[in-house]
Amino acid sequence: MASQNSYSSLNSIVVNKFNEIAQKDDIPWRSGIVVLVGTLYVLSALREYVTGTKVPLVGRASVFEPLFISNFRFLNNAQKIVGDGYAKFKNRTFKYNRADGEILVLPARYVNDLRNVPRSTADQTRAQLHNFMGHQLNLEVIIRNKLYFRVLQEKVTPNLNNLTAPMQDELNYAMANDKEFPMSEDEWMPVKPSHMILDVVARISARIFVGLPMCRNKQWLEISIKFTESIFLYAITMRLLPFGLHKFLSLINPNAWKAASYVRQAKQLLVPEVERRGQKIQAGEEKGSDHQNILSWMIEIGKEDETSPSDLAHLEVILSMVSIHALETNVVQTLYDLGAHPEYIQPLREEILQVIKENGPWMQWKKTAFVKLRLLDSLMKESQRLNPPNILAYHRMMRKDLKLSDGTVLRSGSHTCMAINSIQNDPENTSDPEVFDGYRYYTMRKRENEEHLHQFATTDPKSLHFGHGIYACPGRFFASLEIKIILIRLIMDYDFKFPEGQGRPENLTAYEYIFPNPEGVLLMKRRKAGERLQL
Repeated sequence: MASQNSYSSLNSIVVNKFNEIAQKDDIPWRSGIVVLVGTLYVLSALREYVTGTKVPLVGRASVFEPLFISNFRFLNNAQKIVGDGYAKFKNRTFKYNRADGEILVLPARYVNDLRNVPRSTADQTRAQLHNFMGHQLNLEVIIRNKLYFRVLQEKVTPNLNNLTAPMQDELNYAMANDKEFPMSEDEWMPVKPSHMILDVVARISARIFVGLPMCRNKQWLEISIKFTESIFLYAITMRLLPFGLHKFLSLINPNAWKAASYVRQAKQLLVPEVERRGQKIQAGEEKGSDHQNILSWMIEIGKEDETSPSDLAHLEVILSMVSIHALETNVVQTLYDLGAHPEYIQPLREEILQVIKENGPWMQWKKTAFVKLRLLDSLMKESQRLNPPNILAYHRMMRKDLKLSDGTVLRSGSHTCMAINSIQNDPENTSDPEVFDGYRYYTMRKRENEEHLHQFATTDPKSLHFGHGIYACPGRFFASLEIKIILIRLIMDYDFKFPEGQGRPENLTAYEYIFPNPEGVLLMKRRKAGERLQL
């Protein structure tokens, strides 16, 4: 409290001094404006110094450096800034500053302290909402309605056996109707995997999110893809600008308009569908495969205050945003890694053929058949380790003070996360972290009592891409299955390589986010009929 009083006193002194200067006739008004701006800047820096958390600051020369400069630096160099911060302070908390506040990066030893803390104290959903400026984009529905979390846990994951065939069917439909997939068995055709896979992921995800026939509605597919792009572009641009102006700037930001428009369109499409399905479910008329999708399950198990048709439509758009970005990123990064390391392609094909021998044709596979693909799972996890969608995760927004095991107190209102990429690639946690080893996790699972560990969808204190504990991502098993379904079909049906003289396309980065290069090119050629999957 003493420091706050000191700040208030200093504030009064500076403001009074400015008034005194401004009243002098020999001081031009433009000079007065410069003095005012400078004064406000100094006060802002001093306030940050007085009220900020007293931990090491990274990515900024000092609190007196203009925030937009450090924001721009973090936009372009987040990996280096976070990596350097972890190297220097890996056993301590450090922070970086954004326009919307300071972010505390906690050391890995606190993973288990936070893993089961209830949302009422440490809320990961509010933290993610904060990351994407959700309060400015009317995304608060994910806070007031957590029905989607229960549906993923109680319906999607237990029913993965029944969802494999619809996902495979939608992939077959997409590949048969998408002109980007090469048809020639003789000529190498250049394709941009990022563009091709985005459409495939959107279609397969829609099959499970909204079911037939809505999943093939062109307007819904466009909404699910474009809404995601608008949210990311909005968050990336707004983080550069002063937080005090965000409310005003959100009114004139084209990406905010687009996001709002896509939500309105989604509601126009889905609200009548929710009402129609609700009547059929209540009458016991919607059963079987037609009922096995997230929208129908939300209507079925939702409580009365959770099943507003408008809210369910809104939730579907947000779920699509989260799913499509993560899935497309993982599939494309794995394809790029296979292009860079073609020596893995034949062993993967042999593994797939062995599962076909044991479990029958690909379209007859259940979830257990996909579990047998240990090399593919290992390679996916290795690709994610070196090319993660995010270098910071395990986000929490503290709603109450939380005392950790060593006595450290995380204050209410603080936003925390962990440097997950630095933790996983610490040589103490991963040997030879700079080396791509597709067999890395395959080999680790051969250790005694570790057969069920080190999988793509498995979480542990050293692998936090999906979180950890009771609030770990509930859709990670679905995500793993969808990625495998897509990769199996591509690996078995196509040969692919990089163009002559070209290697793996460099990733694009924006703040803590990493994206596969959307302009990266692979050469693809369809394999002979006898070598492809029998559908």
